[in-house]
Amino acid sequence: MKFNLTILGSGTSQGVPIIGFDYSHEFLANKKNHRTRSSIYIETEELCLLIDTTPDLRTQALREGIKQVDAVLFTHSHADHIMGLDDCRRFCAINDNQPLPIYADSKTMKDLERVYEYAFKAKFTPGYFKPKPYLIDGEFLIGDLKISPFKQEHGSMGSLGFLFEQSGTPKLAYYNDCKKVSSDAINAATGIDLVILDALRPTEHHSHMNLDEALTTARRIGAKETLLTHLTDFYDHDRDSSDLPNNVLFAYDGLKRSIP
Repeated sequence: MKFNLTILGSGTSQGVPIIGFDYSHEFLANKKNHRTRSSIYIETEELCLLIDTTPDLRTQALREGIKQVDAVLFTHSHADHIMGLDDCRRFCAINDNQPLPIYADSKTMKDLERVYEYAFKAKFTPGYFKPKPYLIDGEFLIGDLKISPFKQEHGSMGSLGFLFEQSGTPKLAYYNDCKKVSSDAINAATGIDLVILDALRPTEHHSHMNLDEALTTARRIGAKETLLTHLTDFYDHDRDSSDLPNNVLFAYDGLKRSIP
């Protein structure tokens, strides 16, 4: 049974390196310190699923050789998670000029409709982007995946975390862009193969988990492996990896996992 994950982006809203900042040669020489905005890509035997459409989507898709997206799932509507949506026009074209299913909660969908009004309201023209919207309101199925959404604290915006199950087996929990993971979300993911957690920076932040908060959450979930994402330039991948517990890793762009 196929369940393949690719980390398309592991960086925070500005990406890493950030504009106008001077970095050491050693920091920039490590490709794992170059972080595009956070997103993941899931492939199963029935589905190619994109989670969030970052401003770096075109670069990410070309880098990973992505030629198929069957649906897009949104965590929330901050700019670093939605501003690459128009690049999905290529996936409409590849899929016989069909509208692309997109899944979001009501607030995020309203924001998408506002930002991409031309795509939602205009008559579909081949070669351009056309969404087929689906509102998230509880568990839902896409292809061979059952997806459970969990509301998350993320400033005034809020966000959704997702648990992905295949044939009744939880495979992946994606709890990004959040200050706290709910008890329900933790219980649903307990002992899972892989969890991906927001770990913005070592120091406190009002709307994201810091490193200590992410590690505490990781211990409560007890996954076989934990990947930390939405990372700032506070982290040097090689320098700081040695301080992480066993089975906890910093995500990096292009990292891949096949989950049995």
